[in-house]
Amino acid sequence: MTFRERWLTAVDKNNSVLCAGLDPAEFNMGRGEKGLAEGVYLVDWALDYVEAVAPYCAALKPNTQYWKWDYAVLEEIAKNAQDMGLVVIEDAKYADIGSTNDAGLFQSEGIGVDAVTYSPFAGNMEEAVTQAHARDLGLISMCLMSNPEYEDEKNSLKPVVDADYNLPDVILTRGGTRYVKQYMKLAHDAEKYGVDALVIGAPSTKNHLTDDEISNARRYGGDKMLVLMPGVGAQGGEAEKIWAHFAPENVIVNVGRGLMFPNGSNTTNDEHAATAKHYQEMLNELRGV
Repeated sequence: MTFRERWLTAVDKNNSVLCAGLDPAEFNMGRGEKGLAEGVYLVDWALDYVEAVAPYCAALKPNTQYWKWDYAVLEEIAKNAQDMGLVVIEDAKYADIGSTNDAGLFQSEGIGVDAVTYSPFAGNMEEAVTQAHARDLGLISMCLMSNPEYEDEKNSLKPVVDADYNLPDVILTRGGTRYVKQYMKLAHDAEKYGVDALVIGAPSTKNHLTDDEISNARRYGGDKMLVLMPGVGAQGGEAEKIWAHFAPENVIVNVGRGLMFPNGSNTTNDEHAATAKHYQEMLNELRGV
């Protein structure tokens, strides 16, 4: 079963496109009310959190940076989530040469996740897709990030030799070399090589992402491309804009801090469940189901 098929099965089962972020800062990280309270045992907190939000979600996205101290724990959490009908996306952002990426994918396969995130800036997207699919993992590639530092990156020009770009998007130099903006090439190559999903941030008045850019990514990514959309909730992303371009079931909407700590460090599991239900209902209304 492909990652897309697993995702759509989870969407149907739980009537949701909500993805629960799992990157809780431990108390000693000093995040205050945006992290765990003093004395809270991380593993117990995570297992209880996943159980509370699972009925209202279709995916769980643990960020490897918060869990690499013990992959056995992450394996337990992933299995519990899958037993409750969720797909599990490991937010690893693999970004190295092929042999190193494959070493990480081997670990991801052992953990038992359904997909991993990938940073394509080493230029080895085709290889990474092949490696991930060989290990029965979906690959989710970065495309349009909402952090302010990415604005210059998305607009950097990349040489292309393919003729399958829309003419208005192509910039010709005096020597005849063809260029397109980086994010367009990433979306184009993702469709070409069989990437399972693109990371596209939620456009907002607080960030640099535009409606035209989302439209362009959709044009090049294709009808069946899934979108992993962070930036909803605490980061203020405007989730409704994404469905002007992507099918209702094709957007994986990640909520992290807004779901983990809606009422600060001492948020209860009942509050986790109520917040997840709120997001589920809000997103279903926005996508018209």
